[in-house]
Amino acid sequence: MKHFLFSMRGRMFLLLIAGITASAIFTLLLTRHHQAELIARDRAQRIAGQLAGLVQTLDAAPAQERWLILRTVRGLGIQRGMNGQPAMPEDGDAILLDALREQLGDNRNLYASPPEPCRGFTMPSPMQERRPLCQLVRFTLLDGTPLELVIHAPPPFPMRPLRPVWWGLLLFLACIAVLAWLIARMATRPLQRLADAADTLDLSNEAALLPEQGSSEVRSAARAFNRMQQRIHEDLRERTGMLAAITHDLQTPLTRLRLRLEKVQDAELRDKLVRDMNAMQQMLQEGLEFARSRDASEPLQRLDIGSLLASLCADASESGQPVTYGEHCTAEVMARPIALRRAITNLVDNAVKYGGNADVALSCNGRRCHIRIADNGPGIPAELLEFVFTPFYRVEHSRSRETGGSGLGLSIAHNIIEQHQGQLLLSNRSGGGLEAHIVLPLAADTRH
Repeated sequence: MKHFLFSMRGRMFLLLIAGITASAIFTLLLTRHHQAELIARDRAQRIAGQLAGLVQTLDAAPAQERWLILRTVRGLGIQRGMNGQPAMPEDGDAILLDALREQLGDNRNLYASPPEPCRGFTMPSPMQERRPLCQLVRFTLLDGTPLELVIHAPPPFPMRPLRPVWWGLLLFLACIAVLAWLIARMATRPLQRLADAADTLDLSNEAALLPEQGSSEVRSAARAFNRMQQRIHEDLRERTGMLAAITHDLQTPLTRLRLRLEKVQDAELRDKLVRDMNAMQQMLQEGLEFARSRDASEPLQRLDIGSLLASLCADASESGQPVTYGEHCTAEVMARPIALRRAITNLVDNAVKYGGNADVALSCNGRRCHIRIADNGPGIPAELLEFVFTPFYRVEHSRSRETGGSGLGLSIAHNIIEQHQGQLLLSNRSGGGLEAHIVLPLAADTRH
């Protein structure tokens, strides 16, 4: 869950859900506000229409008959009071005031108070429950007579509170969740495909190109990745070919030079020169092997890793090396046999050379097999373990120049193990010594 929340897909998913939900709530509130405003304007227009008819009747009637007319409209919920006080410019019901101005004009000294509970006015009994609010309206007739009316305003439109309908809310959230997931997946799938291609990039073997499809940005990124992959493979092929050519071309003059060294009369000087010559040839050979460790031209095939270890340990024991093959199991891997044998041989030789012995063990646990090569030597300082796979890096106190090491053995083994989608780990043993731990994936039909 934590990985999902911190991933780009999870963040896009949550952001879309939050954004769509907030937009829906804001739209709902805005709609309710607009609806309330429309209802208030409609109510004001109806009241203004009724009052406009009454005012026109009063304007046309003689002054002595206006009281009679006002008496007759009490059944409509209008009460009146006529006095000589002009209308006061107080704050009031702006919506009703605008509606009255539209009906009566601007020369009436209009004023409309906001709705408030009725006090001191008689209300028809059928309207007692329905119209509890009153409004004061002031204006002047055409002859300048001020008029003050109290109207029983219709109650405000009952806006129902926002009560969540759970099934509707769940359906809405489910719909936007599906939409957000599809959008997030669509946006992050190309990035995931690019990341997978980068993780599985085999520098020693040209892999299939990424499909250049999708949006223009995705196609551009896939195209750039494919060009980078092709340049890497071309550079590696060029480097491997150059090292192979150099090594091959140097072998002949070095061989001639060694033959000539054999003719040196001074035996002590001859031996020193021959040792230097052998060191040069060994360095050239290890440099070529390091370049070839990235080469995957050897085809993959099913390999019984137990038989390979047993054969390798038996050959080492027969040559007088203290190598033992202890715990083992039956396991098959998809491997390049020559390259994998070279990697394990390098590790066994290092254990014997710098640790005095090599104890080899093989175990399996479902999808992977584990090869452990342990020695009883001084080990490697913990702070240097991460550097020993660097080409030409040597730990001076245990792999000095006098031993003839070039610092490429572990780098070669590491490259080969990585070619097999495995891992090579080094750790110091609690009782002393170093342990090399190889983890390889088992072949599909041998997994338990």
